[in-house]
Amino acid sequence: MKLTPGQIVAKQEELKSARGIWETHWQELADYMVPRKNSFTRKNVPGEKKGVELYDNTSMVSLEALVAALHGLLTNPNTLWFMLQTGDPTLDDNDDIAEYLQDLSRRMHRVLNNSNFQPEVYEYYVDLASVGTATMVVEEDKDSIVTFSTKHLGEIYPEENSKGIIDVAYRVFTWTPKQIVQKFAEGVDAKEEALAVAVGKEVAKCYIDGKNEKFEIVHAIYRDNDTKIVKMPFISQYVLKKDKHELQEGRFRRFPYLISRWSKTSGEIYGRSPGMTALPEQKTLNVMAKTMLKGAQKVVDPPVQIPDDGFVRPLRTFPGGVNYYRAGSSDRIETIFNDSRIDFGFEAIRERQQRVREAFFVDKLNLAQNDRMTTVEVNQRIQEQLRFLGPLLGRQHTEFLRPLIDRLLDIMIDADKNGDLIGQPPQELEDIELDVAYSSPIARAQRVGEAESLQQVLGAIAPVIQLDPPALDNIDSDAWVRENFKIFGATQKVLRNKDDVETVRESRQQAQAEALKQQKESQEAENLKNVSPALPTQGE
Repeated sequence: MKLTPGQIVAKQEELKSARGIWETHWQELADYMVPRKNSFTRKNVPGEKKGVELYDNTSMVSLEALVAALHGLLTNPNTLWFMLQTGDPTLDDNDDIAEYLQDLSRRMHRVLNNSNFQPEVYEYYVDLASVGTATMVVEEDKDSIVTFSTKHLGEIYPEENSKGIIDVAYRVFTWTPKQIVQKFAEGVDAKEEALAVAVGKEVAKCYIDGKNEKFEIVHAIYRDNDTKIVKMPFISQYVLKKDKHELQEGRFRRFPYLISRWSKTSGEIYGRSPGMTALPEQKTLNVMAKTMLKGAQKVVDPPVQIPDDGFVRPLRTFPGGVNYYRAGSSDRIETIFNDSRIDFGFEAIRERQQRVREAFFVDKLNLAQNDRMTTVEVNQRIQEQLRFLGPLLGRQHTEFLRPLIDRLLDIMIDADKNGDLIGQPPQELEDIELDVAYSSPIARAQRVGEAESLQQVLGAIAPVIQLDPPALDNIDSDAWVRENFKIFGATQKVLRNKDDVETVRESRQQAQAEALKQQKESQEAENLKNVSPALPTQGE
């Protein structure tokens, strides 16, 4: 059922009042870790200095390291990090279907790389690792097919359904009259009366008068409870908050907002993050670093004590300064606190810096350095590190990557007018809901164990095969090869389909049979030649 503009504004205000304590927490996280985004409880002035009260940037650097790792390990632009499949083993083993789905996956990957996805997903990971909840909007675009926009968490007010999945979002943002007219009154006569119908009286008047006043807009996305609406179940409404004027209404097949949490506590909607784990240590570090700077300054330029009547001029501490004291005075200039242990303070700081890095998994992301490590040992350690991160990022597969791929495929299907975008699918895929298998480095690392188990089995049965070669008949070598292609995400283009394999084998068998036949005939001819001289001639 569609909501009225008044109901939408009231619901957004209700959600806002319920999350006040979260905003205070997010503000503190942003102050210490992402100062450029610290606008949760206060409004920022464009161009103002950020982070001027920070004396240690360990959390900022560690956050950037984790974000870069997420970007490279989950959504690397240079590798195909997902693979479409049907979920039906019979269909997935069909070579034509497997090749088409891999080709479609590559087409989708190219569309992502040709859009603004890469810069926006970086900002998405920044929000995810710092404040624990990230939001991205996926929309159609005439030029690049699809466009992405990561939204500041301060603008977003989500709700979960009974399954714990976010399928409702209210976004609040401010636009100028010019922006509102361009978005919601395209083609409308530029007269105040006509514009007032489209964008409201106040916005229309400000636009005509050329004023730059900003207006709050609420964008509501929610599921329609009408069970008859199955193809476009999500309602989209833009409402001018001040006068509760509806600017635009639309529908979506899938929820266009991608909202995921790093981790989540039962009963909470918003996520928890590595930044929250690191915050206590970072706050302590900031105080310690400030104190240590003062201590270091005192060591380099220490305070001094002098007798009150021993010198005839003010003390000169600059290089080359000459100080005069009265003859006969036994007092001299002495420093205060000349036995300070500033090194102890730096050791304490380094210890807490390491804890902050561990909170952001930097110790897991950096490979231990050892110049005597073999290639095999390096690969094993990398796989171990990736497998460690796998469970931590499992939620992203469900809340971010899967909805992203589904939404992208829908947009490409709608935009495909002549088959250039998605190609010609096999008839077997008609009315089939596609599934997704992830082939990012982390996903592959989790599946490498399957390949290792296969290798271990072969190593274990090798002695048996040497004693009894027919025992190898228990292993389907074709299935072994194809399974390894799936595990490592290798391209289907270098893998022959089953019909071609049978053709190659039949040709090989025919060639071998022909060679044996020729060899036999040649041997028979040679034998006949050798026997002929020994036969008696006629008349003997």
